[in-house]
Amino acid sequence: MSIDNFNIGRHRWLTHLLFWSMYILVFTGVHSDGDDGWRYYFTIELMGLPGAVLVAYMNMYVLFPWLFVHKRYGWYIISAIVLLFAASLMNRVLSECVFEPVFLSETTHRDDIFVWYFLLKAMLWFLSPVLMFTLVLRIFKQSYYQEQHQQELAREKLGAELNFLKAQVHPHFLFNTLNNLYSLTLQASPVAPVVVLKLSELMSYMLYDAQLAGIALDKEISHIQNYIQLEQLRYGNRLDVSLNVSGDTGLRQVAPLLLIPFVENAFKHGVSNETDAVWVTIDIKVKGDWLQVKVENSHTDLVEDTPAPANLCNGIGLQNVVRRLMLLYPQAHELQQKKEPGRYTVDLKIKLPG
Repeated sequence: MSIDNFNIGRHRWLTHLLFWSMYILVFTGVHSDGDDGWRYYFTIELMGLPGAVLVAYMNMYVLFPWLFVHKRYGWYIISAIVLLFAASLMNRVLSECVFEPVFLSETTHRDDIFVWYFLLKAMLWFLSPVLMFTLVLRIFKQSYYQEQHQQELAREKLGAELNFLKAQVHPHFLFNTLNNLYSLTLQASPVAPVVVLKLSELMSYMLYDAQLAGIALDKEISHIQNYIQLEQLRYGNRLDVSLNVSGDTGLRQVAPLLLIPFVENAFKHGVSNETDAVWVTIDIKVKGDWLQVKVENSHTDLVEDTPAPANLCNGIGLQNVVRRLMLLYPQAHELQQKKEPGRYTVDLKIKLPG
């Protein structure tokens, strides 16, 4: 919420008018401790209003930005004292020469302007609270705008980084898909036109849908299905792929191109380098507010169980998706990767917004 929203009907003059009306009423109530009645003290406060206005606006728009903001505190204190004295003196001149002769001629008599008791009393009792209030108000307003500015810079930086990471996903994914198509055209495969059609659908997704901040989970799953079909056309019968989807995926949204790098990685490292029968299993499930994605693929490297969530993200695609997860779902995702004999597993959980 912007501070400007606190203005009445977005009109600053109405806000200021209300403030000074409340100022007169509050100080009338505070100072009306005698027997002269509320009307008398209201008139007294009204006579002191010009000095209060001078202190308020000079402090907010001159002393604060020129001295206080630049940490020239000594000069600010001296200037504030001079301002208080000038405002008090102005009120004395207006009171003795204008207001009292006009409004209180029957109850008051003419005094000297330079009566130090009255000058100091006005400075300390009437005008200092105005100075302190406007100082606190300006400090608060400056802090608020600085915080808003920092948040805006953080949002812009986050958006730029996410766009950069997303832009890296596109050529990386396209490069692998074109390699697949190139292999099929070398073989004069009759499925090459089907590959071109699927590639067109993938490119449409990446050019249009992927530009959005969030995409329907069903669309992301369809994107994965198109990719799987391309890989099935490439590897034929020696590839066994299983895609299982469960839960309410229709009304959920997820960041685009967030899941495909894990699927792509399964084919790249678990299938492309193998000559025997290979398999890939993908489980996508929505349970409550959580999206659970488990991708497993076969491989022939015989190693001991080595959970290494960070060290296994060596490819460009996986490095990007891990970074995007940190930026888009901070404290709202879990990513585990495990390499064991004959099997490589990625287990991702994301807490989806309600």
